[in-house]
Amino acid sequence: MRRSQFTDSEILHLIREADAGVSIPEICRTAQVSLRTFYRWRRRFGGLDEAAVMEMKELQAENRRLKSLLQTLSRQQRPAPEAAFRKDGEPRLPAARASALAAERCGGAVVGRFASVRVTR
Repeated sequence: MRRSQFTDSEILHLIREADAGVSIPEICRTAQVSLRTFYRWRRRFGGLDEAAVMEMKELQAENRRLKSLLQTLSRQQRPAPEAAFRKDGEPRLPAARASALAAERCGGAVVGRFASVRVTR
């Protein structure tokens, strides 16, 4: 994501100017930002002071760190899928290997999309 060319303190200063009575189009024109950007800033930083903004940034960084930790742990704890094992507990062979084994049993006559299913006896 692209970073803002304005610091948080500059954004807060522009919002405080608007609260003091300076017209928003004038603020946007002098800061060279769109009205949409200004209103997005105001929705995000509206009633906050600099200390609260810094705390919000720290909490966002901590949330990112915790989410990545949770993803890592859930990947490690995830059990192997049941489809990877046969009923007797043996690991299931990949489709290509199973097809090759079926072809060996049938003398090489098994071909096609459902080759592993069409095992003749």
